[in-house]
Amino acid sequence: MVLQKLKKASTLYGVLLTLFAGVGLLASFTLLHETFLVASDANYAPSCNISPLLSCESAMKSEYGESFGIPNPAFGIAAFSALGVFGVLLLAGTSFATWIWRLALVGATAGLVFALYLYSVAMFALGSVCPSCFVTWLVTIGAAWAVVTYSLKANIFTVPKWVKPYATFWRKNPGLVLAIAYAALIFGLLLRFYESLFV
Repeated sequence: MVLQKLKKASTLYGVLLTLFAGVGLLASFTLLHETFLVASDANYAPSCNISPLLSCESAMKSEYGESFGIPNPAFGIAAFSALGVFGVLLLAGTSFATWIWRLALVGATAGLVFALYLYSVAMFALGSVCPSCFVTWLVTIGAAWAVVTYSLKANIFTVPKWVKPYATFWRKNPGLVLAIAYAALIFGLLLRFYESLFV
C-alpha cells in the first residue's frame, strides 16, 4: 500500500517537475535570446520591457545579468534541462536510489537559493522586475517544493527533531506550503514597489 502511494506520488511529481522544467526552459531560452539581441544592438528593446518597473533590459545590462562571465539564463537552461530529464524519467516509472533523490534535493536547494538571490537583486539593487525572470522564480520555487515534498513523503532524509513539526505540517499540507511561498514572493514585491504601483 505504501509502495503504491509512493509510486503514484512519484508519477505526480514527475508531471509537475516536467511542467516546471518546460516553463523554465521557455523563459530561459527567451531571456538568453533577448540578451544576445540586446548585446548586439544597443537600440534593441526586449519584448519583456513592459514599463520602467517591469523590464528585462535593466537586468540584462547590469552587472547582475551574468555570473562568472556567463549570462544567467544559460545556467537556467542547463538546470531546467536536467530537471526536465529527471521529471520525464519519473513519468517513465524510473525508481531512483535514495542518493539520487538527495542529489536532486541539493540541486533544487541551490537553484532556490540562486533564484532568491536574483529576487533580492531585483528588489534592492535594480529596483525593477524582469517578467521572464519572475516566471523562472516561480517555477524554481515550485520545483524545489516538489522535490522536498516527495522527499518528506518517502523519508528520503532524516529530519532533525526540532524541524519535525514543520516537516509534518509540510507533509500534510503541501499545497498550502506552496501557496504560502508564492504569496510571500508576491507580497514582498508589492511591499517593495507599492509606491510605484499605487501612488
